[in-house]
Amino acid sequence: MKQKLSQPHAEVIALFPKNIRFIPDYTFSEAQSHSIKIILVSIVSVFLLALIFLQSVALWDNYKQQELLLQNRQQLQNEVNYWEQIANKYQGDRDIFYRIGSIEYKLGNTAASQEYVKKALQLDPNFPEGRVLGAHVGL
Repeated sequence: MKQKLSQPHAEVIALFPKNIRFIPDYTFSEAQSHSIKIILVSIVSVFLLALIFLQSVALWDNYKQQELLLQNRQQLQNEVNYWEQIANKYQGDRDIFYRIGSIEYKLGNTAASQEYVKKALQLDPNFPEGRVLGAHVGL
């Protein structure tokens, strides 16, 4: 009969220290959980209200700027009407046509601006300001 040899007793040396720590699971009570939810919802709400307030201030500022731009545009249009009346009285004045052309250019009406600059340059082909404005409006 064969006899089983006993296994040699070798001591295993651990590479890491043998201090296993127990980390307990921390759970909130129902009252604590409810309080945390209220606090988080309050913080998010305050943040969103602050963003809404900032956007409303920006919207109000943009509205005021638009009103100012519309007032300036109306003032320029009134200037064009005034200078057109003057141009009807004094047909041969290049400065009047140049002035109307420059105002139309400020208003963004390049076709009308080109027309008035052409009239100013027909009256005086050597008009330097008219040539500069003509280059800007595409003549």
